[in-house]
Amino acid sequence: MKLRNFMYLNTKILEDYISVIDGFTYDEESQEIQNVNEKTLGGSAGVKIIFGNGEIATKKVDEVKRSVHISDAAKFDKVFKYLQSGDEDEQVKYYEFLTEEEFNSLHRDDFLEVLVTSRFSKMKELTDSVMKVADLAKVIQIITDEEILDKKAKEAVDGFSALGQLREGKEISCVFNFEDGKYPLVAYLDQSYFRCSEDNFVGESYLLCKIIRKVQKGQSVKLDEIFGDVKKLPLNREQRRKMPKNMDNPKEIKDVVKGPALIVIPIAVYQ
Repeated sequence: MKLRNFMYLNTKILEDYISVIDGFTYDEESQEIQNVNEKTLGGSAGVKIIFGNGEIATKKVDEVKRSVHISDAAKFDKVFKYLQSGDEDEQVKYYEFLTEEEFNSLHRDDFLEVLVTSRFSKMKELTDSVMKVADLAKVIQIITDEEILDKKAKEAVDGFSALGQLREGKEISCVFNFEDGKYPLVAYLDQSYFRCSEDNFVGESYLLCKIIRKVQKGQSVKLDEIFGDVKKLPLNREQRRKMPKNMDNPKEIKDVVKGPALIVIPIAVYQ
């Protein structure tokens, strides 16, 4: 049995997979436990047994019934074992790095378990860092009664705060890299499924995921585009002409993952 410390776990995906595997889902189950006590020459209760040497023993059976909760970790283990037990082409594949041949052999809907190091998007990392500095400056100001941030610094903090609010409630872009830096995996994390603080999430861990698509060499993926939603609007020719020509993120937060890479659905991240 492999023991895991989960940092991220998509329980909805687990429930969906278990409903297919078992035909139903459940959170609790009933168990019956029998405790057997034997006493030689004991009292009158229970079942009496006569041994070959003439001694009499009493066997008492106590039955205990209990209702137990099925943990998310147990559900994950069930799904993982199911993925391991399929045909060779359908089994979850484990990698600590990828070769060109292995990358080319991967397909949409393949399940992977990979040993990787995670990082959030540049926009998230920068906005989080700026807000931490702003919070620290407020604490220092309370202690020393002196303003740490000048007018320009405050304007910058307000700007990054606005950027953070734009991403609030949306999935968190995350890049998972192998040790050699090749064939990165891009995933979008739901904040409600984190099992640890975001500060403790970044670092080396195992990722169980499902491939959505492959990003081939020469292609790329842009993370956390500020005007991403605007670009998707069904604008006519006149409206498009009025839009700014350059709608890319500023270079400080521009984050482009170049192919070859993988876009994946993250199921679990653990150590």
